[in-house]
Amino acid sequence: MKNACSFVAASLMFALSGCAQQASSPGADAPSGEEPAMPDNGDCPVIDSRDWKAWVNAMPGPGAETTLIVEGAVDMPTPGYTFSWEAGMADRSAVPAQRLHLTATAPDGMVTQVITTENVRYEGPAIAKEYRAAAVMCGDELLAEITDVVTAE
Repeated sequence: MKNACSFVAASLMFALSGCAQQASSPGADAPSGEEPAMPDNGDCPVIDSRDWKAWVNAMPGPGAETTLIVEGAVDMPTPGYTFSWEAGMADRSAVPAQRLHLTATAPDGMVTQVITTENVRYEGPAIAKEYRAAAVMCGDELLAEITDVVTAE
């Protein structure tokens, strides 16, 4: 029994030393102590997105303003991202299509490397009561084109 345990321990140490040499050898995927580079998709860290919806809030009332609202869920490489929105170009048709730009800012410092789903929401002045579409951009990537934009009156 003692020889079997010694053999297993020696085999384990040999295997671990081989892994350590491979990780630090030139030609390994990432140099020791450095994280692998994220894929370049136009400076957009979003891994995936889903559940996009858009609507125009045109409900009457004191001080009410017609508002375009867009919501969705995005998968991020780590928790702690903050998001900002900017209204982009809209075509000048009677029923326009609006382009929105989502910017994701990475957290400072060390964070857990785990894919995290975040809900994002744009709310801004509507240029029309009806929209043909709303497109959500992140970097150079089109995350969603929402063609079913309803109006709540």
